[in-house]
Amino acid sequence: PPLPPTVDERQPASGSELATILVCDDDPSLRELVRAVLGPRYRFVEAADGAEALEIARETRPDLIVLDVMLPGLSGIEVLEAIRTDDALHELKVVVITAWSHAELEAQVAGADRFVSKPFDPDDLSRAVEELLA
Repeated sequence: PPLPPTVDERQPASGSELATILVCDDDPSLRELVRAVLGPRYRFVEAADGAEALEIARETRPDLIVLDVMLPGLSGIEVLEAIRTDDALHELKVVVITAWSHAELEAQVAGADRFVSKPFDPDDLSRAVEELLA
């Protein structure tokens, strides 16, 4: 049988190969909301804090991360900075979500690809994810 495609060749949501999204938020109901909004087009892995998010990102190499800023332990900004300085992870797409509007600039400086404020409009989140995975 042919070898499975490499990450570079993989197209999100084509055939049976769904793009993997890491959802990192300390609120389980918010992680559930993100999964519900983005729906069955993606495969999800979850993390409840920053350290777990980095660990899972290194293990699973997701196609995109939806990252909350306010997390126990490492903040989302610290996680994002760690991702951007990690040779294996620096190209990951990251959508930062937060209720703190002043965190948008911090997130951009740290290397966020998109920013969605909480409470988020489901269409805003879907559009950000679709644009980044297109």
